Amino acid sequence: MKIQLRHLIVRTRRTIEKISFSEAVTFLHGPVSTGKSTVARLVDYCLGGRLENTPALQQEFIAAELALALGRYECTIERAADDTQSVRLTWSGSDGDIGSVNAPLHPQDDSLLDDAEVYNLSDAIFHLCGVSPIKVRQRRRDLDSPLIRLSFRDIWWYCYLDQTHLDSSFFRLEDPFRGRKSQDAMRFFTGLYSERMSQLEDELTRTIDEQRSKREAVKQIRSFMNRFELGKELDMICQLQTAEQELAEAKRKRTELECSRSAQIHPTDALRDELRGLGATIESLLQAVAESKELIAEQRALRAELITAKVKAERVDRAKRILEGVQYCRCPECGDDVSDRPHNDIRCRLCGNTHTVDAKVTSSELEALRRDLNERIDQITDSIKRREYELGRTERQLEQAQRQKGSLDEQLQEELARYDSAFVESIRGTEMEIATLVERIAFLQKLQQMPQAINGLEVEAGALQGKIDGLRTSIAEERNRLCAADKNIEEIAEEFKRIMISVSFPGVSAEDKVIIDPRNWKPMVIHDDLEWNFWEAGSGGKKTLFNVCYALAIHSVALKRSMPVPSILIIDSPTKNISEDENPELVRSLYAEIYQLARGQKGNQLQFLLIDSDLVAPSAKLQGFSERRMAGEPGAPSLIPYYTGP
Repeated sequence: MKIQLRHLIVRTRRTIEKISFSEAVTFLHGPVSTGKSTVARLVDYCLGGRLENTPALQQEFIAAELALALGRYECTIERAADDTQSVRLTWSGSDGDIGSVNAPLHPQDDSLLDDAEVYNLSDAIFHLCGVSPIKVRQRRRDLDSPLIRLSFRDIWWYCYLDQTHLDSSFFRLEDPFRGRKSQDAMRFFTGLYSERMSQLEDELTRTIDEQRSKREAVKQIRSFMNRFELGKELDMICQLQTAEQELAEAKRKRTELECSRSAQIHPTDALRDELRGLGATIESLLQAVAESKELIAEQRALRAELITAKVKAERVDRAKRILEGVQYCRCPECGDDVSDRPHNDIRCRLCGNTHTVDAKVTSSELEALRRDLNERIDQITDSIKRREYELGRTERQLEQAQRQKGSLDEQLQEELARYDSAFVESIRGTEMEIATLVERIAFLQKLQQMPQAINGLEVEAGALQGKIDGLRTSIAEERNRLCAADKNIEEIAEEFKRIMISVSFPGVSAEDKVIIDPRNWKPMVIHDDLEWNFWEAGSGGKKTLFNVCYALAIHSVALKRSMPVPSILIIDSPTKNISEDENPELVRSLYAEIYQLARGQKGNQLQFLLIDSDLVAPSAKLQGFSERRMAGEPGAPSLIPYYTGP
């Protein structure tokens, strides 16, 4: 599941800060209270999380913009300080597919996209990554509980190890509600879809019962028909053919009477006038449909232009900030030396024109421009939906008018043929005979449906056998796939043990055994008759190390076996409660495992964002390694350079 961070832009009241992320490892280090952890929290905030409102953020933060790759799409997520219900998601693909939506954090009733079931930000992330999340029961113990999609926030716990929970929570498994979500995430990673197996077995049982009920219905209907001597299908066909022949003869007699009539036939003027009015109505409706389609096409083009204008505005602002204050020594057009020209604040050294004072665009104004563009895009989107609704209503009116006109045309023809009341009296007997035969034919046709329904039930029962065979095959495949899931779980346990031994985890040796029970997903370390897990690890340092090693094991196996784990891991303070002075070998070994995993496996690479007080650089050269010191001093500024508060 490809997710790769590009950069984070933080808009404050006085500055715009940019944090670039390397494709392999980005290491943020420095003293406390300089904004290192806030970088990770803002990334989490853009992905739908809650922001910890520190005093600095409360006073200075305006908005954040996260650029990242989701699958084959380059995306931007924008979220302001007061955006509590939704974020703005904009994407562009290599095939020219672009879009921008206001993605809600919680599911809504209508899909955000016309060609996919996307109801919130989580669905949009999975859709752009090309991954279909599993469906889990909303309430695990309620068998009738509806199935809902696994949320991206539920799997994000395994990609963002925040400093607060590193030594107090093992991926939320101790939480009664979040623990079940965390277990569902591990089932999704490893492929252990027990819910799907249950669905297949339930569907197989329902299909077998449906087939049995159809065959029993066929047996009961045939018994009923034999009991009341309703006859077989062939007998009913003979009776129906006889009645149809008698009806044809009666109609022939009526036709002869109509031909013998000498009175002049006159149509009614009212029907003609009504038909003329309907013709004019149909013509105006056709014109309205054509004009509505043209307006919708124009508004879609305008929406695409606004999205492009928004991207261009960001680029112009970025270019202006880069070139601001540049002193030219040579003419940028011809290359001549202009350094000896007199320089003053009144005239330009290059062109000699008088300087004009431009108002500097503030961060708040840029944010207002961005919101205006977003609102305009949303307004055009709503307008397109309303016009499409009106177009559908107009088309339905057109269809209704055309049907009414056809009905009146038939009525007019009948009135033309039966205008004279004297003629009606002369053929009344024939009409009564025709009506009787029509009723008899209708009754026989309904009665004929009984043996036809029996045959249809037999055909449906036979067709269900193919569905039953397919479900049994799917169940067998699902059982085989669950075997592969067991292999994934075993590999995670083995890799977890290897990493703990590699980093010299206290109390773990090669003779120990690590097992992961898929019923609760709690790794257990077994040493002879002694068993212990995260909650029995003891010190906060060991719990922190336990968490980090387990996350590294999951991502390592995911790279090897192509499991759907996001290709990013953020660790805030991996050496929390671990002193580098007292445990230097442990710290170096831990970072060595991280850097080894960052080098990639089988062409797959994992992106790291590491946050710690001291820099621990890789011992060997690592392509894509970058570090940034944040110390609140010249050359190493804090996240908000000018802020000096608590």
